[in-house]
Amino acid sequence: MRILTFGLLLAVPLHAQTLPLQQSHLDARARDPNFRLVLDSTVDARWLGGGAGVPRWDLDGQWVYFSYDTLVRVTDAVAPDAPWWRVSRDGTRIEAVKRDAALRVPAAVAWTRDGTRAVWFNRGELRTWQRGRGERLLKVRADVVSPRWSADEREIRFVAGGDLYALDPETGVERQLTRAYIRPEPPKDSRVATELKREQLDLFDFVKRRKLEKDTAEARRRADAAPMPFAVPRKKDETVSSLELSPDGRYATYLVAPKVEEVQTIFADYVNDSGVVYTKTSRAKVGTPIAQTRAVVVATDSFAVPDSVKAIVVDTAGFGKPVRAISLSWNRQGTHLVAEFASNDYKDRWIVLVDPATGRQIRTLHHEHDDDWILESPGIDWLADGEHVGVVSEATGWQHLYLVAMDGSHRQLTQGTWEVRNADLSRDGATWWLSASTASPNEVHLYRMPAMGGTMTRVDSLGEGEAAAVRSPDDKAMVFRWSDPRDLTDLYLVTAAGAKPIRLTRSGSDAFYRLAWPASDFVTFNDDQGKPVTARVYRPVKQHPNRPAVLEIHGAGYAQAVHKTFAGSTAHGGALYAKYLTDLGITYMVIDYRGSSGYGRDSRTAIYRDMGDHDVGSALAAIPFLRDNYHVNPERVGLFGCSYGGFYTLMALFRHPGVFKGGVAQCSVTDWGHYNHWYTARILNGSPAEDTAAYRTSSPIQYAAGLKDRLILMHGLVDDNVEYQDAVRLVQRLMELGKDFEFVTYPIEAHGWRNAMSKKDSQRRMTKLWEEVLLGK
Repeated sequence: MRILTFGLLLAVPLHAQTLPLQQSHLDARARDPNFRLVLDSTVDARWLGGGAGVPRWDLDGQWVYFSYDTLVRVTDAVAPDAPWWRVSRDGTRIEAVKRDAALRVPAAVAWTRDGTRAVWFNRGELRTWQRGRGERLLKVRADVVSPRWSADEREIRFVAGGDLYALDPETGVERQLTRAYIRPEPPKDSRVATELKREQLDLFDFVKRRKLEKDTAEARRRADAAPMPFAVPRKKDETVSSLELSPDGRYATYLVAPKVEEVQTIFADYVNDSGVVYTKTSRAKVGTPIAQTRAVVVATDSFAVPDSVKAIVVDTAGFGKPVRAISLSWNRQGTHLVAEFASNDYKDRWIVLVDPATGRQIRTLHHEHDDDWILESPGIDWLADGEHVGVVSEATGWQHLYLVAMDGSHRQLTQGTWEVRNADLSRDGATWWLSASTASPNEVHLYRMPAMGGTMTRVDSLGEGEAAAVRSPDDKAMVFRWSDPRDLTDLYLVTAAGAKPIRLTRSGSDAFYRLAWPASDFVTFNDDQGKPVTARVYRPVKQHPNRPAVLEIHGAGYAQAVHKTFAGSTAHGGALYAKYLTDLGITYMVIDYRGSSGYGRDSRTAIYRDMGDHDVGSALAAIPFLRDNYHVNPERVGLFGCSYGGFYTLMALFRHPGVFKGGVAQCSVTDWGHYNHWYTARILNGSPAEDTAAYRTSSPIQYAAGLKDRLILMHGLVDDNVEYQDAVRLVQRLMELGKDFEFVTYPIEAHGWRNAMSKKDSQRRMTKLWEEVLLGK
């Protein structure tokens, strides 16, 4: 039997630069059932190969640059930088390039609508490029934010030091457009002082003359003054963001967020390079007040005294509840200003047309309400006509794309029991580029569609899997990352509309092809509410006599783990760990429980005010499904997960004792009253003080008395997301209840394991548990 270990070079370099670049000359015919894993090799998938970097197009759109190593280096140390390559747009040439040359190709660029000019900021340099003339260095400074073109594309706009600047790309002349102005705090009201001042002015001609002279001098100064950057007022301790100028230059718009007093959580770092314990702070707990961000409009008077500048706050009185501003945006023509707001209770989203002169709402263009909670806004896109915006909404129960006109009328562009995962308008405004799950909730494909609606045309055309594209500067070619259930992620090039994709990389080390990967099924079954649950089941070639199963529970809650991709591995699950356990005869299931993303609104909100119930019901329903379809013994099932997956594991064990033989809860939320606000308050209907019942119902620590099965609790000491306090509070409670359990602290880990020794220790302890409670060792 050959055993896979670390420390080997698993591929040889190519002698010729041909497409596709390969990491091995083997293929699936090399599979060897005797080529087995050792446990420590399951925590890091680098030795399997893959690793193509996110591609980028050169500014002419003639070459695609990407990093990719044809040598698969297997080591616990930090791997060296992968070499860089470039492929010609027609896919006929491939060349090795130096890293510095590749990194000079900008990854994030703001283009003019015709694609002939670009601007970007990288490595402290603001640069521009023009077709036929090449690139120019415009400015060197460290604080440039969001360089973009003005609406007429004559100037480059950027924010630096909190102020807005304009720069002429031809002459290099720079103008400061705005200057932050902190309004002084108004004096405290004193009727006595006011009355004394009025009396002085009424009684004495000297006081009257001096006031008149002062007012006259101020008026003369203002008349003779040179234009200055116009003031952007804010109060002390407020922050300004999204600063922009209207296309006609008459108004500045921005968002203002007041300072919110937060009580930070304190934790300690014991193992560091000093030998001294460092005290650190983390985010505040749920219940912290939300900043009432305001949308503000200012008339751009360059001669106005800052004290006289009126900050017009967009009116929110008609919403009937506290809201925060999300965005302000002008159409290209400068004829319409649109503001976006969300309610502080996470149940409403509005898009409104605004009169910039008064800040009043002209009309509501779009209102989305959910009695439970709405998704975070994906933003809006202006169409070229300036009379429509594109909006992604869950109004039908599935995320779809709508056109919203300035008169408030709506037109749905996509529809069905699937989701638009991303919608991006081409630079010329003629085409929507969509990522959508039309074929299956577990697939993502690329489509294009006319801006005003019409037929969706699929672009990737490679079967079942998931694609993520980077388009060429002219929007006519693309390179995309692709993965299917059998292969690692690779790069493909599409040279033109309708062209067959050209494969750029063929990932996989010798070991990847020698391993006999377990077959897997994508399945759907109903939970106790009759609602569908999707899962991926990895089947052992030879089932252990005990017929056991392990469930992998994903983190983040509203996320997705069941993809029709290969699914790389970490210390918290994946294809490698599935391979290891199926070799032991264990059936391995990855489950997208109720509340996961990708399955529509009703699945998402199934956990409202009651986390750990309907979602855990998915795992409970999985047991009879595995029994009936995969011959699993329902008395021999375990589960594990990290973060929300750890919380889920605790709720399954505490609320359903005896159902699972054991569980491993990693970096787990144990009491939602100690997590952050934006995630928790939307699902549990506010703060613990506002809905105490929801927090008690949803927190594992309230059910700790139910523990009867084997539990390993693992937590990183310097976790600044789900804090270590979550773990130790539960440990104390379990000890007070006299429960048997194991508790492991990883001293240098934050949220999720990053270091090899922690990954290996965690995997060994978890696997030992399965051997004892599932295999009977």
